[in-house]
Amino acid sequence: MTPSFSQDDVFPIIRRIITAIYREKRDFVTHDEIVAALLNDPSGHREVILAQKVRTNETEERVAANMVAWFSQRITVGASVDQNSFERKKIRGKWAYRPRQKLV
Repeated sequence: MTPSFSQDDVFPIIRRIITAIYREKRDFVTHDEIVAALLNDPSGHREVILAQKVRTNETEERVAANMVAWFSQRITVGASVDQNSFERKKIRGKWAYRPRQKLV
């Protein structure tokens, strides 16, 4: 199966989104918040639209959720540059994130 998106293109957007939401709420950023922000972010939405051209039977929300799930999976298996960048905990059965380094 051909990948529908480039992790190298999408993961930096997800990192930026987590950091931006954390700056505002000062708490863990949930999977659903990341998905919604990815869809509302111009660069993120563009990546979702491109991926949806490959995954034609899926909604934009499902494609964005898949991107966030892959971001989580790469950290879980220890194959991510974000391994030490974020603290994680499960909220409602899905990984939530906050930066390890406290932002001012």
